[in-house]
Amino acid sequence: MPDSFRYLGRQAIVDRQQQLVAYELLFRSSPANFALVRDDLLASAEVLRNAFGELGNVDVLGQFPGFINASADLLQDRILDQLPAERLVLEILETVTVTDELLLRMAQLRARGFRLALDDVVHLGADQMAMLPLVDIVKVDVAAVEAARLPALKAQLDGFDGILLAEKVDSHAQFERCCELGFDWFQGYFHSRPVVLSSADLG
Repeated sequence: MPDSFRYLGRQAIVDRQQQLVAYELLFRSSPANFALVRDDLLASAEVLRNAFGELGNVDVLGQFPGFINASADLLQDRILDQLPAERLVLEILETVTVTDELLLRMAQLRARGFRLALDDVVHLGADQMAMLPLVDIVKVDVAAVEAARLPALKAQLDGFDGILLAEKVDSHAQFERCCELGFDWFQGYFHSRPVVLSSADLG
């Protein structure tokens, strides 16, 4: 029997006082709290449909912005023209290849009112440095960066005037260390695990 519900994962993003500042919206295809993503574009499109259609962005996001994974295909897709730019942060996946066309599109999206974030940053190579002037938020994957290397990575970002977000912060000790290093926002199990939202599929 086919499932008659639509699902959406949501995880809190908090500031240094652990006050809610945003949510990340996550692909879920069932009540189980994990995702098997075979196609980044289709997964993101489903998240957008559920957040801004089936479940309704007021119920899902309240007054807060929603982060969503953005593949190269999604960044170029006209679906973004139908969405409220002020409600979304587009997380540029680490798999995106930097081209002149991509950088131009990033500038266009930002001019439209979207905020952009670099996702899963573990180092600052040529691609990350090329995108850095066009993003508002850098998400550093602290679980994938050796603890001894994290201060040096953070120091490389000292000239960045946007928001530094430590993601996959899974203990209070990690949270305190990231605070000491100067991160602004935080996401991870130390504060909350993702929750799965659902609504009846209206067809």
